[in-house]
This record gives sequence, structure tokens and C-alpha cells, in this order.
Amino acid sequence: MSTIRYTVSMPQPETHLFHVEVAVSGLAQPVHDFVMPSWTPGSYLIREFARHVQEFQALDASGTPLPWHKLNKNTWRVESGAPDLTLRYKVYANELTVRTSHLDTSHGYFNGANLFVYLDGQRGHPVELRIVPAHSDWKVATGLPATPADYGVGNGGSVGPRPSETGGLRYAFRADDYDHLIDCPVEISNHRLLRFEVDGVLHRIAVWGHGNEDPERLRADTQAVVQVARDIFGGLPYDNYLFILHLTERRGGGLEHRNSSTNAVSRWSFRKPADYERAIALLAHEFFHTWNVKRILPASFQDFEYRWETYTRLLWVMEGFTTYYELVLLVRAGLITPERMLAILGERILRLLQTPGRHFQSAESASFDAWIKFYRPDENTQNTTVSYYLKGSLIAMLLDLEIRERTGSQRSLDDVLVKTYRDYTLHQRGITDDEFQAVCEEVAGGSLQAFFDDYVRGVAELPFETYLAKAGLAMTFGYKGDEYGERAAGLGVRVKDEDGHTLVQTVFADGPAYHADISPGDEIIAIDGYRVGKETIGDRLGDRQIGERVTVTCFRRDELRSVEITLGQRPFNRLDITPRADATAEQREIYEGWLGAA
Repeated sequence: MSTIRYTVSMPQPETHLFHVEVAVSGLAQPVHDFVMPSWTPGSYLIREFARHVQEFQALDASGTPLPWHKLNKNTWRVESGAPDLTLRYKVYANELTVRTSHLDTSHGYFNGANLFVYLDGQRGHPVELRIVPAHSDWKVATGLPATPADYGVGNGGSVGPRPSETGGLRYAFRADDYDHLIDCPVEISNHRLLRFEVDGVLHRIAVWGHGNEDPERLRADTQAVVQVARDIFGGLPYDNYLFILHLTERRGGGLEHRNSSTNAVSRWSFRKPADYERAIALLAHEFFHTWNVKRILPASFQDFEYRWETYTRLLWVMEGFTTYYELVLLVRAGLITPERMLAILGERILRLLQTPGRHFQSAESASFDAWIKFYRPDENTQNTTVSYYLKGSLIAMLLDLEIRERTGSQRSLDDVLVKTYRDYTLHQRGITDDEFQAVCEEVAGGSLQAFFDDYVRGVAELPFETYLAKAGLAMTFGYKGDEYGERAAGLGVRVKDEDGHTLVQTVFADGPAYHADISPGDEIIAIDGYRVGKETIGDRLGDRQIGERVTVTCFRRDELRSVEITLGQRPFNRLDITPRADATAEQREIYEGWLGAA
């Protein structure tokens, strides 16, 4: 059996180049194929990580170059009859996202799929990782366990590293196999480390960057999220957990891993309530993935193929349910009120109703086509697709309410996830589409065929009013501040300001401009002969009535043109979800069990 040791160093971080060495021993064949993944789990897009590899070398045990050539875009074939060989190459890392890698003079961060080739056919063998930081005061944070000589570094924080053979300090870790290695991102910097325990299990938050964060509040609120998630499943499935938190100039999202997550937020996210809410919801979302997608997973995800796409029709569950539970966790932890959760659900419902693509793409189809659609949006995306995050979260809400009503508030969507975890995850099984429906039906106590046919596999409108009524709730649509009153006229376009020009960003397929020869990229300059801009176009339309005809003057590729449009109704931008005064005792019980509110 071959053994593989990876070493990552960064002697010149200002070049954004990670230096990678791969030492392989115990080889039995004369030809060896080394493969760089094309994508990383959790981010379903072929990203071609091999494009950042440079200065590739293959050497024998004495340091003599070995012959090699590329078979394809991401596979290097090395010829050697000896049992040992070493690869050396550099990886350019200057993309600061949670799914890629970044190195500069302030830190190094990487996802293993971006840096590490694997020996084809031998992904299942244990591997070792050594890291040589750029500076002596840089620490290493990762979910990987440390090797015995570096006790506690991986699980407990920054215990003193040992000298490396090439100078500097070295941290050493082990992984059960290649999949384990790349599922543990690494932060190397002078980060701050916050710690807390739940059930005696250590949790760490490695914070890189500075802003207006309150460390104690962040620690306490994250701990509360962990505790309520633990309560759902009855325990924690790991022996340590790491939150990597990047504070930057912009929001950047998150990426889940088996016992860690990387989260990127604006450095100024911690004072304004709405900003902080989004930040802590992101942490809750990625943490809930510890169960949902990292352990409760589609059958097709049990063996990733890193060279090409791995398909599933269950992302509406894996991502959509997690998007729903990010709110459930926050309300159960007392970090948002039930009323605030209803307000957020109202915003999500509005967003779905403003997506014409919901009429054409199902939740299952959106999941399957994530590789070619979700991560590659264009000006027509709204008209042809639906987000499996968004629609999946709203399907989760409906299913939760359906189960609660059918079982007299004795069961909920929690029970679906717990049963799936016990019946599938604990038996090392992924779940198929049909099996997931069967689990839902067993928990609900009856068939859900029509529900899945209409709302999961089909494109029927989600009946929000009917389902929210099960919890004694009513929906009221309107406009923020009643600014338009009865004169809610609109063109059916979304515009953006670009260097002082008002450009059409999206033309909605269910709006009047769609059939009036208004296109994305057109620059709108006037309505009925009066100049308008991004900030004034809404006011001018607010002076008109639905059904009136207006003349829109615009430039298309510098050619002046005028178009007559009959105004339609502007989409609602406010949805209030409120308790009904005539709610029954059964409906109030569902509401109280759902939101934990009296």
C-alpha cells in the first residue's frame, strides 16, 4: 500500500504561491497518474483548479527528475519503476472565497481540493499533511487531527509546532484518506481563537480580519446555535469543531465540512441588527450542514468523483432544508423572535413570487442542473430557473406544517431528519429521492405523493396561504410604507446604476416590458419625455395608473429608440404574516410548537 505525505509551505506569501510537495512511497507500478480535482464538495461548479498549478516536477528518491506528461487538463502521468517518488509544484492562490484558496502577507487559507493532487485509484489510503507557515507567529487552524508529536494542534488550537527539516516551524496532521484531507480547510495566520464547549466537546472560532465584532457575543451566540442543533439530533457527531471566520470588505458566503466550516462576512456585520442577523444565520446554516449533507447525504454523494460532476436531485433538501433550519435554530436559540422569523419567511415568499422561473423549473430539476445554472446566472436566470435554496426552504416550511397538522403536533420536520440520520447515516447509507419521500410519509403517517408531485417534482404554485393557515396565520400583501397606494404601476424590469447610467438588468417574463422590446443592457433615459434615473424611475411610474401607456426612451448600443409600453402591476414588496384572531386551539398549538411561542 502506498503512503502519501503532503507538505505545504509559503516562503514568499507576497507572490500568492503555495509550494506543495507530495512524497509517495510504496509504489508498485511503473506508471502513476496524479489527478487535481475540478471542483470541491459543497460548491457545485466545475472550477478547473488545475489551471492554477505551475512549475510541476517529478523526482526520484535521489532528487533526479523523472519523466512525466499531462494526459488531460488535470492529470499528470509520471513514469517511475522505483517505489518512491516526490512531486513538487506551486499553486497560485489569490481568490479570497470560501471555496478556493488565498495567500498573501496577512494569511494563508486553502481548501485541499485546490492544492492537492491524488494518486488515481488510491484515494482511500491514510495521508499526512505538514504545513510550514510563512511566519513564526502564524498559527494553524484546521479540523484535521494532529499527529502525536504535535498533540493538540489540530483539535485544541495552537500548541507549539516542531522544527521542519527545511527550516522554520512545521505543523503535522493526519487524515483517514484523501476525502478526509480535502474536507478540512486550513487557516494559517495570526488569527484570534475563541473557544467554547458543548457536552465536553471543544468548539473553536478562528477569526481572521478585524471589524466591529464583539468576541464574547459571537462566542455565546454561536454556542447557543450549536446547542439547539445538538438538541434536534440528541448529540454531536464529532470530537471537535472549527468555525473559520473571515472578516473582509464584503460578504462572501460559507462552505460546509464534516467538522468545520468556512464563513466569510463583511467586517462591519456585528453592530446593526440586520447585518448581525445575517452573519449569525450564516454560521447556523453552515453548522447545520454538519448533519444535513455531510452525514445525511444523497446516495450519489457517497463516492465523489472529483474530475467531473456528481449529480443529485436532492439539493432542495440538502441546501433548502438547511436554509429553513438556519431560521429555526436562531428562533429556538432566542437570537431572533418568532415575529422576526415570520418577517424573513415573508421576504422569502415574495422573492419566490418575483421569480417567473418558478413556473418552469422544479425543485428537483434545479438541484440536478446546479452545475450549469445556479452558479452561472445571467440576465435571463430569473425567467427560467428557481433557487433550490429558496424554494427548498419554503417547501421545508410547508412540509413541517403539514406534518405538524397531520400528527396533532406530535411530529415535525425534525423527526424526518432524525429518522433519516438514524436509518441511513448511522448505517453508512446515502438516501435516494424515493427513499426520502418514504421517510417523510412514514413520519407524516400517510401518503405525500400529491405534495411531492406538485411542489417538488412539479411547478405548481406553493399554496402558502393554505399552509400558513394551519398555524393560524394570515398573509397580507402590500407595498412598503404604502408609497404607491392603488397606483402600483410598473414596467416589469430591474435596473441598476452603472457609472451614472440607468441600465436594464433583468426583464421579467411576467411583466409588460418582456413583449415590448426592452432588453437587458438597454439604458433607460426618459419616460414620456422626462429624464429618469435609477432613483427616480419608480417615482415617475408611481404617478401613473395600471393600464396606462407610456413611452420609454432608451439607448441600445448607442442607438436612440422609443418604445410604447402598457403598464402592469408592480410586484408587491411587502408581505405581512400575522396571527389570525379567529385561530382555533389546534392552529394555535401548531404555531406554538413550530415557533416555540406562546
